[in-house]
Amino acid sequence: MTMYKFFVKGIVQGVGFRPYIYRKAKENSLTGSVKNIGSGVEIIINDRNFIERLDDLPPLAKIYESKCEKIESKIYDDFSILKSTTSKGETILPADIFTCEDCLRELRDKTNRRHNYYFITCTNCGPRFSMIENYPYDRHLTSMKEFQMCEECKKEYTDPLNRRYHAQTIACKNCGPKLKLISNSKNITKSTDLETIKETISLIKMGEIVSIKGIGGFHVCSLADNETVKKVRKLLNRPNKPFAIIAKNIEIIKQFANISEKEKLLLEDPKRPIVVLEKKNNNDFKEISELNTIGAMLPYTPLHHLIFDFLEEKEVLLMTSCNIPGEPVATKEKITKHFLTHERKIVNRCDDSVIKTIKEKSFYLRRSRGFTPIPIGLPIITKDTIALGSEINNCICTTKNKNAFLSQYIGDTSKLATFEFLKDTVFKLLEMTRLNPKIITCDLHPEYNTTKFAEELKEKYNSKLIPIQHHKAHVASVAAEHNLKDYIGIALDGLGYGEDKNIWGGEIFDVKNHINFQRIGHLEEQPQLGGDSSTIYPKKMLFGILSKFLDEEKLNELNLFNLEETKIYLKQLEQNFNISTTTSAGRILDATAALLGICEKRTYDGRPAMLLESYATNPFKLEPVFIEKEKKKILSTTHLFKFLIKNLNEDKKRLAATAQMYIAKGTLKIAKEKKKPIVLSGGVAYNNMITSYMIEEGVLINKEIPCGDGGLCYGQAYLANLINNKEINSNQ
Repeated sequence: MTMYKFFVKGIVQGVGFRPYIYRKAKENSLTGSVKNIGSGVEIIINDRNFIERLDDLPPLAKIYESKCEKIESKIYDDFSILKSTTSKGETILPADIFTCEDCLRELRDKTNRRHNYYFITCTNCGPRFSMIENYPYDRHLTSMKEFQMCEECKKEYTDPLNRRYHAQTIACKNCGPKLKLISNSKNITKSTDLETIKETISLIKMGEIVSIKGIGGFHVCSLADNETVKKVRKLLNRPNKPFAIIAKNIEIIKQFANISEKEKLLLEDPKRPIVVLEKKNNNDFKEISELNTIGAMLPYTPLHHLIFDFLEEKEVLLMTSCNIPGEPVATKEKITKHFLTHERKIVNRCDDSVIKTIKEKSFYLRRSRGFTPIPIGLPIITKDTIALGSEINNCICTTKNKNAFLSQYIGDTSKLATFEFLKDTVFKLLEMTRLNPKIITCDLHPEYNTTKFAEELKEKYNSKLIPIQHHKAHVASVAAEHNLKDYIGIALDGLGYGEDKNIWGGEIFDVKNHINFQRIGHLEEQPQLGGDSSTIYPKKMLFGILSKFLDEEKLNELNLFNLEETKIYLKQLEQNFNISTTTSAGRILDATAALLGICEKRTYDGRPAMLLESYATNPFKLEPVFIEKEKKKILSTTHLFKFLIKNLNEDKKRLAATAQMYIAKGTLKIAKEKKKPIVLSGGVAYNNMITSYMIEEGVLINKEIPCGDGGLCYGQAYLANLINNKEINSNQ
């Protein structure tokens, strides 16, 4: 019998794809079979044009590629779903997503057996990546394997026409994970889940802080009033870092934040990220966010929805990752005294994703839950690659063929616990993507933990190690997304190890033929007193800049530094003791924040520059001044500070804006001289004022990956493969 075998790749596992194929075949009286084969789905069917009929895929399914071959096969008298098999090829696993409308209706339906069940899910929704141990995505390879289905669930699970057919998260009150409430080491769980949730909210209403186990880790949850938030800050040792809030619906968020149409779509997206919104009143939720913005999200689990049943109609909650600074999000009970937990194991921890918009474009501050492990395409075919990313705000990726599989957010790998998390993530990604690494790539900095780990991986897998300079990886990440070969790259960033062994961070590259980088411009080199300590205390950075044009008397007249500080810093400069130089755009913004009295200490990454951004209004007119040196055009930042000092009695909000626009206009002016497409990336690209100007001028930015260090791995993998290809071709 003549049949057609289709091999389908894409997001086709764990999303109801096989039962969908089954229903389509039955509707059209076709015969054959469908099964997972590890790296995709195999369909055998008596219709050559079958794939063309698939115009109404399940909500989460996506076909990336399909191949068809004509085969001679046995005679089929029906269509069936076969048992999954494994393969060595990579598959695309689904990400964690929100609770769908069908399940929410059942959650509220008093006649439904899953009424008020906090773990209600179906094939179209719920946890995925956070519970996957391996693939194919079958129950015995997830953390749900510990829960034996009751007869009713088993019946749904095995019925191809049921919404829960092969829903690996399937459970009910009789057979699924149970809630547990622990208070001061005592189990105070109530007789029903609903009563347990009610008791949890009672604790929260009394001003207590509760850790709530979510999909990919614990959240710290509390009231959002100032006094309670202060207690949370003390508990987590986060004196200033903004927290996120969760609200019942969009209308409640609109009461304190401006929401554009784009931001509304992001908030309501099935991925349910935290969206950074502009406050209507800067003093609202001041203790939650000292900025003019606030991160907000909507409920995305049944438990979230049930929690709001016991709150006042317009009440919001603080909801933030449960971890102390520098450590990954907690997956076990720790830190607080009260825990609302459950029995399902978290296999892969995964923070909430965070997105902000600039000019109606999405900027990923953190690409994690809802996105991982869905791949991002590359414009080239790659070798099997591991890219280890940055030191801080780390994310790693593997590449196979034309796919880059970015990990969840990892964090600060200079901290031991997070570095161990990174190593664990590397080996899990290698297993999930079936990689045999041929290329290892990392940052150029010789002292990073990621660099040292890259050496270990090189030896373990007998791979080629290709370090990539930090800012080249940043701009290349944009070029890869836009498939550019020749372009100008602007990297505006906090810091990165330069090829001259100094700290770079405000760079303009002329890039030819993908990998030939010429550094044609940068910000003026400025001294960093105390090296890295100047990133924590921006007044040190400021002093180094001001010392170029102000003497001791003038410095003292500013009343920014005490007499002892001035003498120590001047002596340090004179002796060139513990001083590095930097072209960092981030440090210029930090120094401006210190000069204007906006921020004296960085207590979280990017704080001085973010406060400066929040503070700024309408800039003064200040034309950029350039210095020609060694065939490079250098933007004079000393000129900027001379202007700021001269006008220090003017409106400081306007001065804050002036510094930002000076960097934007100056770097873009250098870039435009080459008459090529221009790309922008780096941590400073999150700055609304700078990037709005760049976008208006036609500059290209990242589309699907973070422009900060969370996207560095993507650029590393892309460049490392291009360099490897060139080396191979030159040796042939």
